[in-house]
Amino acid sequence: MRIIRQGLPRADEGYTFIELMVALAVSSIVIAGSYAGYTLLARQQQLLNAQTSVDRNALRVVDLMQSDIRMAGYKDYQSPNTMQAAQAVVISSSDLVLVYDDYDASNSLYRALIHYSLEPYTSSTTGLTRNRLMRDWRVCNNPASGCNLSSSTSKYSGTSKGQPILDWINNFTVTGLSAKTTGTFSGIFQAVQINLQIGSPNKIEGTTISVSKNFNFIARVKNVSLVP
Repeated sequence: MRIIRQGLPRADEGYTFIELMVALAVSSIVIAGSYAGYTLLARQQQLLNAQTSVDRNALRVVDLMQSDIRMAGYKDYQSPNTMQAAQAVVISSSDLVLVYDDYDASNSLYRALIHYSLEPYTSSTTGLTRNRLMRDWRVCNNPASGCNLSSSTSKYSGTSKGQPILDWINNFTVTGLSAKTTGTFSGIFQAVQINLQIGSPNKIEGTTISVSKNFNFIARVKNVSLVP
């Protein structure tokens, strides 16, 4: 008697070569799409991390600079030394000097000079040269005779420029605004505008893209504005 099998394949039957090739092609498309999506998400995450790092570092320095600029020209009521107007705020295109009275950790009054400058730095590891924003915190040697870089002493030993507070700087520009026309601080700027362009040390993986952001802010020189 002849038995006719219908519906179910034989136990020794398998996929044909064409079926395997189709399955392989479909799997390849799925894997390629998944990898492309992962790569895109990974690059977006790297970009976000780099931007966040730049923002965090920049905002910390912006707060510090604004605090120093607000204090410029301040003379403590206990100080017997006059505040020479011309030395309170000294500006060049990429250099800023500020002078004001302050108290140290032992609560002793002294006259401080803060110097911001842009300095090149060459890495001993990579050989690459970049710019760093420096902040030098100095003590005026003889406030009664005035205070500038040559008549002050840095609180940081072993350096003539202070300490780096921000790295990978593409641009640092200082502009004085609203020079006072009368009074004690006649001719001295009542506000300072800062432009900072900051880069990220690492390029986005698989690209030549690196993060660079501009920060522009204006800080009021409070003491210059308020003193008649």
